Amino acid sequence: MRTWTRRLRKKIHVAIFCNPHNPTGRVWTKEEITKAMGVYERNNVWVISDEIWSDLMMNDHHYTPTQSVSEWVKQHTAAFYAPSKTFNIAGLIGSYSVIYNKPIRERIQSVGEKTVYNSMNVFSEHALIGAYSDEGDNWLDQLLPVLSKNVNIAYDYVTKHFDGVSTFKTEGTYMMFLDCTDWLKKYGKTQKELLQRGWDYGIGWQDGGLFQGPTSIRLNLASPTFRIEDAFKRMDKYVFNAEW
Repeated sequence: MRTWTRRLRKKIHVAIFCNPHNPTGRVWTKEEITKAMGVYERNNVWVISDEIWSDLMMNDHHYTPTQSVSEWVKQHTAAFYAPSKTFNIAGLIGSYSVIYNKPIRERIQSVGEKTVYNSMNVFSEHALIGAYSDEGDNWLDQLLPVLSKNVNIAYDYVTKHFDGVSTFKTEGTYMMFLDCTDWLKKYGKTQKELLQRGWDYGIGWQDGGLFQGPTSIRLNLASPTFRIEDAFKRMDKYVFNAEW
């Protein structure tokens, strides 16, 4: 914490806070958010809070909006949301921000109006409204138990069957981050070889190096449960417990 604070004092003016965290799926508690924001406040750091995964709470975990923890945070944070992850409508291009500080909100809006990248259209606007309707709530209520079940299956399979692979049981988001460091060392394989082996056997996964995890793999668990079960059986049979 002291090293982090020193770095903030020297050169950091804006921080990006991910709540819930991607790719680990960690849902920050109110106490944790308050502590982090306290560091930013003491060092006069503005906050951009990425809260795009906030609807996707696994296994009854609770989401705390970053801006809710104090008045200072409310006035010094720009929070960004979108229905794209929750309702699978990323292709329609639609997101929104919550910015209570009027001068900052007007400056951000001014910059946004001068660009055409990811500009909202009529279709995406009404899709967003529909997503947050009663029908959307009903759909989400049915979705979360399925995703929670997938998370439980994935976590149990990794911890029981993949020696040398560890993971965090995702609390929010439908992503899971596998740490394969010990497995790679044990079997003398490279990250590139491991990734390719999975793809060769129909396992669609992502290099964790894109998320500062050079020996980790990012998994998307937003599929029907039978697909998740099939994927982990393939990992077991053809990758982590197979003779290459």
